[in-house]
Amino acid sequence: MNRILLFTIGLFLSGCVTVNVGNKNSKKAEGVKLNEPSGPFKEYEDSTVDRAWRNGENGNTISFFSECGDPGDPPLDQIVNGVLSGLSQVEIQKSDKVEIQGREGRHVMAQGKVDGVETAVDLRVFKRNQCLYILSLVGVVSKFKMNVADFEKFTSEFRAP
Repeated sequence: MNRILLFTIGLFLSGCVTVNVGNKNSKKAEGVKLNEPSGPFKEYEDSTVDRAWRNGENGNTISFFSECGDPGDPPLDQIVNGVLSGLSQVEIQKSDKVEIQGREGRHVMAQGKVDGVETAVDLRVFKRNQCLYILSLVGVVSKFKMNVADFEKFTSEFRAP
């Protein structure tokens, strides 16, 4: 759960949402298959996530985080709450149990504030083969919808081993 908190803090500080999940003994997933977001998205380094891409035109960020081997194994709802804890005045627009790659997952859309800035978040959270995955789209509310289709494409093509 500590790594989920770190991911959350990092994600919001970098203009995206991140979470610190797990512990020192956990590791990143290997063998993830994805298609990078195209267009104005450019990959950038962010130590709180596995990979991240920022839209240079509007600041929206797509990222994914993985953690494998966390002996604590927090439930999905607790993970989602940890991610959203980086927002103040959180309003959940959507919170659904969904199937992701044959596993139960969560799809959550929320809005809140980060340092007074209205921020929107779209999360997909699931576990597969003893690993946790958090896929996110984060941006300022006024620009957020510009990249929802890009995130839908990213999540539909993302494959955890």
